[in-house]
Amino acid sequence: MSSALLRIVVCGAVDDGKSTVLGRLLVETNSIPLDEIDNSRLMANGEVDYSQLTDGLESEREQGITIDVAHRHVYLPSGRRAILADSPGHEQYTRNMAVAASEADVGLLLVDAVKGVRDQSVRHAAINSLMGVKHIVVAVNKMDAVGYDKSVFDGIIEELGRRFEPFGFEDITYIPVSGMVGDNVTVPSENMSWGDSVTILSLLDQERTFNRSGGDGSLRLPVQFVSKAGDVRWYAGTIARGTVTVGDTIRVWPTMTEAIIAGVYAPNETKSAGDAQAVHVTLDREVDIARGDVIVGAAGEIPSSRAHLADLVWIDTKPLDTHASYILRSGPIEIPARVETVRYVRDITTGEQARGRALEVNDIGRVEIVTDRPILLDPYAESLHTGGFILVDRLTAKTVAAGMSKHPLVRESDVVKHDFAVDRAEREKLNGLRSCVLWLTGLPGSGKSTVADELEKSLITLGLRSFTLDGDTVRSTLSEDLGFSPEDRKENVRRVARVAELMMEAGIVVIVSLVSPFREDREMAKERFADGDFIEVFVDTPLEICMQRDPKGLYARSQADKSMQMTGVGQGYEVPLAADVTLDGTQPVEDSVQKLLGLVLSRRI
Repeated sequence: MSSALLRIVVCGAVDDGKSTVLGRLLVETNSIPLDEIDNSRLMANGEVDYSQLTDGLESEREQGITIDVAHRHVYLPSGRRAILADSPGHEQYTRNMAVAASEADVGLLLVDAVKGVRDQSVRHAAINSLMGVKHIVVAVNKMDAVGYDKSVFDGIIEELGRRFEPFGFEDITYIPVSGMVGDNVTVPSENMSWGDSVTILSLLDQERTFNRSGGDGSLRLPVQFVSKAGDVRWYAGTIARGTVTVGDTIRVWPTMTEAIIAGVYAPNETKSAGDAQAVHVTLDREVDIARGDVIVGAAGEIPSSRAHLADLVWIDTKPLDTHASYILRSGPIEIPARVETVRYVRDITTGEQARGRALEVNDIGRVEIVTDRPILLDPYAESLHTGGFILVDRLTAKTVAAGMSKHPLVRESDVVKHDFAVDRAEREKLNGLRSCVLWLTGLPGSGKSTVADELEKSLITLGLRSFTLDGDTVRSTLSEDLGFSPEDRKENVRRVARVAELMMEAGIVVIVSLVSPFREDREMAKERFADGDFIEVFVDTPLEICMQRDPKGLYARSQADKSMQMTGVGQGYEVPLAADVTLDGTQPVEDSVQKLLGLVLSRRI
């Protein structure tokens, strides 16, 4: 719904002009006291130095930079009130920007038209996305310094559109401005007739729908403290999600004890209270509740687990230590925690998801985090206050990371496997042969997929059930989140091997057609299978033949774009040292199919 109070985070790289634009916006909307304007420093042309109006710290004024987040009120033409959070642009103060974005409805991102798109600009956009900000206004500032050149503006829009694509913003609006001159800040510019005659002020005042509490909307009331007056216990906290109403049946996490709401006070007695209201509640019976417990609705799933998947913004200069214990704080909840696994670190400059390294300062990564006991963490997209958390160093008490929960994880120790009556041997009887995995590896264009396709056609003709796991199919489904770095290729092989293992248990012939260029990855896959169940097939085709075939045009593209991680060109291919079967990729496909078909049929039972 539309909010009477709009929260806006102003962000961007250092010296992109955030404070100047914000200061002019405040002055021209009469949102700043006159005495502050009178006492502010003047520039050489006699105008107010707008950048100084939002810098409250002495060090900020001395250095001409923003260090801490400055909050200012601004009155919008619609009558609504907005809080503008001027966040720092320096990388070392990224943590302050993340804090400002955590409560924002809209992001105002400044980009310097002279310097163009910088990594810090993209990093701030990524943090906005992680923090749940879905509406972005991009102000391309200092257009006066480039002569109001439309091509400069268009070039920046094109680059940002490409680099922002993974972030999933609901809407992005671009506007050319000049904070120094005043173009398109509160008054349409006369210097850019090619523009749309909109201003930052009008864009911020647009009606938007904000829904930062998703899911089923069930109640979340973290208990901050418990008090007693006479014979009545009062449970106090701020409602993180949902509503609490007299007569409602509730549960108390973690004991999941049920009770009925007997009274609601916010602060005066009322029948009901909702999102973000501070309340005291009483229950119809004595329940053992302590600080850190959460009052939840009577229905709905409770995402409580010792392990959670989460996104982390690492803000400490000391890298993440996966062996160290930290304190996880989420509202009134505090619990020892450890980052068990870093799934990947997002490279802001390329969009790649790098695996195999620790989080360092200003890194954004996806991790698996484990706590000493189960903790309730909602998906951050559904509840900011019960889905967000911070990690604190236990020795220094410094905040080292801001986290956003994705969903709880089920550990193998939590899984009780069912003993099914029908097993692999029973399924193999239906197919008439022992199931297996044929793992076809080789260069792109070597003919793997062609051989796999013809082999499966032959098996179907004989009435034998099979399935082909082809690299392109896997990449567009199971591994659509992976890139082509060595770490991503390793993870892709791991996933395919696990799926192939499950499909083999179905009693069928599994044909894998996958480049899988690294020997170690293929050996890791083979180790998952019993002897004889995994058959490594090397489709041996010279690189020059593969490049001549080039059925998907990948080799041609790699020649034009040297940054492509193309196996055989950009990345090496490690030939199997002892493949179970070697096929000559230059010979007729029928010869290769017959060779593999004979191998499969030898497994008849």
